[in-house]
Amino acid sequence: MESPIDQIDLSVVMITLNEGACLRRCFESLPKGIQLVVVDSGSSDNTEDICKEFGAEFYTRPFDNYSSQKNHALSYAKRKWVLSLDADEILDDQMTSTILGVVRSDPKNQAFRLRRSLVFLGRKMRYGKTSDYPIRLFRKGSARFEGEIHERLVFESSVTTEILATGYLWHYSYDDLSDYFTKFNEYTTKIAAGHQLHRSSAPSVLKLSARPWTEFLYRYIIRLGFLDGYPGYCYALISSFYSFIKYAKLKEMNTTNLVGELNDR
Repeated sequence: MESPIDQIDLSVVMITLNEGACLRRCFESLPKGIQLVVVDSGSSDNTEDICKEFGAEFYTRPFDNYSSQKNHALSYAKRKWVLSLDADEILDDQMTSTILGVVRSDPKNQAFRLRRSLVFLGRKMRYGKTSDYPIRLFRKGSARFEGEIHERLVFESSVTTEILATGYLWHYSYDDLSDYFTKFNEYTTKIAAGHQLHRSSAPSVLKLSARPWTEFLYRYIIRLGFLDGYPGYCYALISSFYSFIKYAKLKEMNTTNLVGELNDR
């Protein structure tokens, strides 16, 4: 058992579902002495065993949406700073050191953005719109998650965020191309259904048809995706259809719904 002197004033929180294949890699990248909180939604693999092996506080909760699940995990955080991670993300050594520096110095800032970049087809990507800066490190009690699919942190009051640009949070989002398209299909359907629920309409056919080509040029040429070699080309190409497909599904849903309403008359 850790003595108080070994503890770091940091709670790491995450949600899981059958993440046994990637959890160990994630946990091994974390500093010692943290509080590790995992909220699981019914894993049938070895997720729970790995969590307990690394000393995590393991809780179960039926899944309803991402924000509720993550807010439930936040409720168990006991330390002054909270780091929200996904099971398929890892901190490199530089980012770990940077985070520890923030926690130990206890600055006035309430929130920090981490430089996150994708690992795709075995390559650590650096171009082509594969990096972002999500808020992941924040003071306990200062924020909560909102949004059912693409959840985001909402703060109780206006805060100034700072970017932690030394080191990377590497995102192993896809195991392979098959995994990419499985998630591609799942998320585009969920997003289209969300748009339909809010009675949104799809863009015009002209805009919808032009979107994949403009998106590819933006990712591959303007955002220098070609510098990431074949993985850069592949990712720019298949990702350029993401927006097209989600709105094409929305158009299909709205058409089907309209036909159903006409048939009911």
